[in-house]
Amino acid sequence: MISFVRHLFLKLPSATGLLRRFCGDQSGGALLLVALSIIPLIGFIGIGTDSARGYLVRSRLSSALDAAALAGGRNLFLATRDDDIRMYFEANFPPGYLGTIIEGPVITVDEDAETVQLTATATISTTFMSIFGFSDLTIAASAEVTRAQEALDLVLAIDMSGSMGGSRITAARNAATELVNILFGSDASNDLLSIGLVPWNGKVNITLNGTAFNSGDTVSQVVANFLNPETGAAQSVVYFANNSPVPLLAAPDSNWQGCVFSRYLDDGDTGNDADVLLPPQSVGTSDWPAWQPIGPEGEPVSGGTCTLAANGSECRPCLHAGITPLQNAKQPVLDAIASLTNPAGTTNIPQGLGWAWRVLKPISPFTEAIADPPYQRTQAIVLLTDGENYAGSGDGYKTVFGYGSSGRPEMNERLLEIAGNIKADNVLLYVIQFANSGTALQTLLRQVASAPDTSYYYFAPDTATLQTIFRQIANQLSSLRLSK
Repeated sequence: MISFVRHLFLKLPSATGLLRRFCGDQSGGALLLVALSIIPLIGFIGIGTDSARGYLVRSRLSSALDAAALAGGRNLFLATRDDDIRMYFEANFPPGYLGTIIEGPVITVDEDAETVQLTATATISTTFMSIFGFSDLTIAASAEVTRAQEALDLVLAIDMSGSMGGSRITAARNAATELVNILFGSDASNDLLSIGLVPWNGKVNITLNGTAFNSGDTVSQVVANFLNPETGAAQSVVYFANNSPVPLLAAPDSNWQGCVFSRYLDDGDTGNDADVLLPPQSVGTSDWPAWQPIGPEGEPVSGGTCTLAANGSECRPCLHAGITPLQNAKQPVLDAIASLTNPAGTTNIPQGLGWAWRVLKPISPFTEAIADPPYQRTQAIVLLTDGENYAGSGDGYKTVFGYGSSGRPEMNERLLEIAGNIKADNVLLYVIQFANSGTALQTLLRQVASAPDTSYYYFAPDTATLQTIFRQIANQLSSLRLSK
C-alpha cells in the first residue's frame, strides 16, 4: 500500500506541486485565524457588556434598598412604614430599569431590636452571554438599618387648662405615652435619653410631681443682699419648700399648693422683668433670685386675696400635677403622664414654655441635665396646647395685662420673646396645636416653633392625627445608621 501511494505521487508531479504550494502559501492564514477566533471574541465582549449592566443594576439596587431602609427606620412605628419603604425603593429603582424584573423588596422588621431589613433580587436578560447558554443574570442585594439614638434631653409641656378636659387630655396622655415608649424602645432606662414633663395651665405647680408639701420642713438659705422685687424690702435669704428645688422669695403658707407668680413687675419697664429669662438673676433695677409663691386660697390678686367671680373662674386652684425633672428611666415618666387628669383653669403658654426650658437646662433650679457633655446631644421641647393665651387674676401676671382675652396681645408678645430666647439657646421647639383650628393661634404658634413648617409646627384636628404627630416627632428625634 505504501509503495502504491509513493508510485502515485511520482506519476503525478503536478498534484504534488499543487499540494506543496498550498502548504507553503500563508497569504490567507490571518483571515483563517480571525474566522476561527471571532466567535469567542464576540463572546468575551458580550460577557463584558452584560457584566457591566449587572454591576450597574447591583449598584442601583443596593442604593435603592439603603434609601428605602432608612425611610422605614425613620417611620418604624408608623402605619405607613411599609408603603414608605416601597415608595422610596421604586423612586430609586424605577420599574423596568435596564430591562430588569424585580422581586421584592422583602421587608423584615424587628420592632423590639428596632431594625429594618430589606432584600431584593433583580433579573436581567443577557444579550451576548446567551451564546454560552446563560440567558439571564440574577442579582441579589440587601440592607439593614438599626435605629441608633444619640443623646437626647426632652421636656414635654402639656396644656392642662380647662378646655383640655374629657377626650382631649386622654388623647394627649396616650400620644405622649407612645412617644416615650418609642424613644425608650424595650429599654427600661437609657443613659443617653432623659425626658421630663411640665403640666401647665394659668401657672405651673413647681413642686416635684407626686410629693407632698410640709410647711414645717421649709428651709431658708442665706444669699447676697437684694431688694425683694415684690415688696421692695431688703432681703438676704430665700426659701425652699421640702418638695421643690425652686427658690422662693417668701416662706409658703401652710397649705400652699405649689404655684408661683411670674417674675414680672407692673412698672412699665420690661427691663426689670425676668419672666422670659432662664435662671434666677438680676435684670435692670430688679433682683430675681427666686419666685414669689401664690397664696393658699386659690389665686390671690396683687395686694390681697382672690376676688371670686360669679362662676369662680378667677380662683382656680394650682394643678395637682407637679414637675417631673429629666429622667433616664422610662417608668417614672410614664407614671407622670398617667397622672395628667382633671384639667382646669386658664391658658398661660409663656408660663408652661418657660418652666419647660428651666427643666431642660442644667442651670438652677433644675440641674438634672449634664452641663457641656463630651458627646453630641440634642435638647428639645414638645409644647402641646389647644387654646389661646387668656389672662386670669391668679395666673403668673395677676391681670396686669388685662383680664381674659384683653390680656392676650401682651401675653403673646412675651411668648414670642421667650420662644426666641429658647431657640437662641439651641433648643428645638416642636409645637402642636390641638383641636383648635383658629388661624390667629396658628400664626402665633408657627412663630413659636423652631420652623413654621410641618417639621416643627403641627396642627392636630383630632385624636388620630395627634397620635400620628407624636410618632413622627419621636422618629425625628431618633437618628439612624446603616448597620449592613
